[in-house]
Amino acid sequence: MVMTTSISRLTALAAKIVDGLSPETTEGLDVPALLAFWAQNKYPLLALNHNNSGGRLQGLAEFKVARQNQEAILSSLREEYVVVRDRWAEAGISCILIKSAGNFPSFPYTSDNLDVLVKEDQAGEAAIILKDLGYIELKNIEEPHKYLFRKFLGGRCVSAIHLHTWIGWNVRFLDNEPVWQNARTAPDDNTVWAPSPEDVILITLAHSFYENKQFRLADIVKVRECWRRAEIDWAYIERAASQRGWLDGLHFCLLTCIHIEKSLWGETSISAQTLHGWETSLKHHPMIYRYYKKITRRTPVSLPFAVSFIFSKFLYYGKILRDRRIGLRQKFAEVIKTLIWGIGLKLHIRLQSGFLVSLSGPDGSGKTEHAHTLATALSLCGLRTRYYWSRCGNSWFIRLLSARGRTFLSSKQDTEQETIGAPGRKGRLQNGIVRFLWSYLVSTDMVITYFFHAKLKLLRGRAVICDRYVYDAAAEMESALPTSDKLNRLAVKLMLSLTPRPDVPYLLDLPEEACAQRKDENTDIEYLQQQRRAYTALAGRYNLRLKRTDREFSDTTDEIIREVLTSYYDTHKTITGSLLRKLFPVNSHELYPQRERVK
Repeated sequence: MVMTTSISRLTALAAKIVDGLSPETTEGLDVPALLAFWAQNKYPLLALNHNNSGGRLQGLAEFKVARQNQEAILSSLREEYVVVRDRWAEAGISCILIKSAGNFPSFPYTSDNLDVLVKEDQAGEAAIILKDLGYIELKNIEEPHKYLFRKFLGGRCVSAIHLHTWIGWNVRFLDNEPVWQNARTAPDDNTVWAPSPEDVILITLAHSFYENKQFRLADIVKVRECWRRAEIDWAYIERAASQRGWLDGLHFCLLTCIHIEKSLWGETSISAQTLHGWETSLKHHPMIYRYYKKITRRTPVSLPFAVSFIFSKFLYYGKILRDRRIGLRQKFAEVIKTLIWGIGLKLHIRLQSGFLVSLSGPDGSGKTEHAHTLATALSLCGLRTRYYWSRCGNSWFIRLLSARGRTFLSSKQDTEQETIGAPGRKGRLQNGIVRFLWSYLVSTDMVITYFFHAKLKLLRGRAVICDRYVYDAAAEMESALPTSDKLNRLAVKLMLSLTPRPDVPYLLDLPEEACAQRKDENTDIEYLQQQRRAYTALAGRYNLRLKRTDREFSDTTDEIIREVLTSYYDTHKTITGSLLRKLFPVNSHELYPQRERVK
């Protein structure tokens, strides 16, 4: 959405509304831009409703719709989380929602994933339970001590849980023990166990600066509410950061947030003495202090408030080298490992192996809808995905030759009108020469087509979703050729042997009568029956996975998504990726104590 109002004006207006200052009038108010600003800054609209902020704004239709959408999202995500939490509780597994601040709404529904901290010795059992509940582990997005799981329902992702065994971003930023000791139940939601206000400040600042390289409105409001409403143990906060080597980064983040807070609301509840101590500490790091003074000259303040990538990385590697909990050898290993992985992320290098999925079946069986839904799901899982549709004899070259051939044959015949569709094709193929040319031209066309649109994409490490494949071409050709025509059936066999074999091939099966009803044009039932027999024979010879599509779409598509992702992750590896993971393991410990239980 293009914002017609400047970001600085939106920032000032949004901050005032968050603080309870309602605009005097909604006339001329750019509501879509304001809603887009809050969405970009991950600020929950339900917090406005709870605090009676927004005033007249909340009566506007656009705002009501946006708030209702967020209420639905919160309800759905929380419902899925409660199911997981209860199953974990039955197994004696505790969890902390580390992105929750404990303020309404304490369930962090605006976060991209639900970040959940569990104890390391319980992570394996927690992961097994997630898989039992239908979640899929995304092994291509694995980070140290983090495991991302998604659950799909009706082709949509209804829950994304990021399982943490520590609080960190490639390296640890906080010790787990104090976080577990200080966690408390959120006052507005007894299903949420949230970190203490001190740990909320530490987690939010570290994630904003070291991971996101920017401070959003939601981040500023979260830490501001913590130090406004609670007696903060600043000594604990500084000690926790100092032990892990990022005290300088902490002071920079705190002073930056105070600068933003004063710019937006005119004041801060932090004492002048505390502020002076932080600034004095930062002056011992001249480069950091100079950069801090530079960014505080930005006026007016706009959110998100971005910081330099290079500056953030400079402090990140300094944090690793100053970490008191690890030895010198491990420090240098961490620097090299994070540097390599960081360069790969910055250059958008994703270590992905090629993977081919084909969806075949008669017209009307639902191939296109299932293929698009699958492609969307794979892309959401971070896989570089390509969707491709083709059909037997559909290239411009074959269409041109077919048109010329039909014109030539019709001029030789005395029929009043050419029969169209499958019966017409069978009639034209009574001519042996035409049948030979058609069979081998179509087969050659399919081999060339899928070389460029499947084979080359696979070599580049893409997941390729083929809506129709050579099996569909084979079924059409088998149905059109006489049973005794072994010479031209050889073309079909050559085509099938010269094209890439799918990793997961599907046959979407549907009774002939249902296919005929779903198609727009009249279809010969006898031809559909013959074609279905051809598909069934191909499924037996080439191990196509049969899926009946005369049932609920969501049931079939969820099965396909789960089977494809499971098959991909069971075989997911590249030569480069395997070498890097051997030299620099992402997760050195075994997540699943009994791996056979989750396959």
